[in-house]
Amino acid sequence: MTDVMLISQNQVKNALSMERIIDIVEQIFSVHGNDQVLMPSKITLDLGEGNEWPPYGGSFNAMPAYIGKEMDISGIKWVCGFEGNRAKGLPYISGTILLNDPRTGELLALMDGSYITDYRTGAATGVAVKYLAKKDASVVGIIGAGIQARTNLVAIAAVAPIQKAKIIDINKEVASAFAEEMSKELNIEVVVADTNQEVVEESDIIVTVTTANTPLVMKEWLQEGSLVISVGSFQELDETIPLTADKLVVDHWEQNTHRGELTKLIEAGHLTEKNLYAELPEIVTNRKKGRENEKEIICACLIGIGSTDIGIANEIYKDIKKSGEFQVFPIR
Repeated sequence: MTDVMLISQNQVKNALSMERIIDIVEQIFSVHGNDQVLMPSKITLDLGEGNEWPPYGGSFNAMPAYIGKEMDISGIKWVCGFEGNRAKGLPYISGTILLNDPRTGELLALMDGSYITDYRTGAATGVAVKYLAKKDASVVGIIGAGIQARTNLVAIAAVAPIQKAKIIDINKEVASAFAEEMSKELNIEVVVADTNQEVVEESDIIVTVTTANTPLVMKEWLQEGSLVISVGSFQELDETIPLTADKLVVDHWEQNTHRGELTKLIEAGHLTEKNLYAELPEIVTNRKKGRENEKEIICACLIGIGSTDIGIANEIYKDIKKSGEFQVFPIR
């Protein structure tokens, strides 16, 4: 009989702080940089996202990974996004993570992956800011005010001396609630902007975290020394930004070729791997330098990698197993 640990979303939430998640994600990028990760590109099951059939307006991603070195863990995240869920009172993104013993294939744990997805997305931005933003970066502009905008801001504030954040969303009430909640949580000034241009201008760090598939940030709005981070699944930036930035950085090149900010440019033949300055793991492991001066405009496209989900899930699994407070079910 094999007992599998069941880990709920509440247990996941209580397990790790954002600071620890940032540390774990940075460690995973380091393991990537040392070529100790096996991670096929995510596989998408499209259930009508831009297609006529099936007409469900969503998609699933399968994201397997094995992380070597001290972690020595394998697993997979099965995550979905459905546009119509908000109207049904359901989250846009939800997911489940399975952890397996890499030596035998035995299933170790099944846990909620939605919270991990949101927080590893923010943590990856935090790692990028640590290496790519100006040291005195104090103003953040964020387009999109959903849960991942929150985790992005929390992560940025954990690694940079942020004093002010500017936020905008297609729903102004959502943006206003974001500003009120985050200003209290982080003890910084958070203001709602009227236009995307207002968000971008005079911001040291700009993050786009939406479901849009159209340019939201224009090159002429950027100030000298800006760090622009695209987190959404589609195009959110004026195409001249990744094409002309002093440095173009991605989390994982292969995955960025078929989903995210750069896909249209790659498919049109306007951008190839030759345009890339570095993958973030190369910078974390000092194979390549991060920001080298205060004038560089740097563009980072972070589509999200399954290894970070599996690495965080593994740390949660180990902590909860050690506590002895968990449920199991016999899978066979």
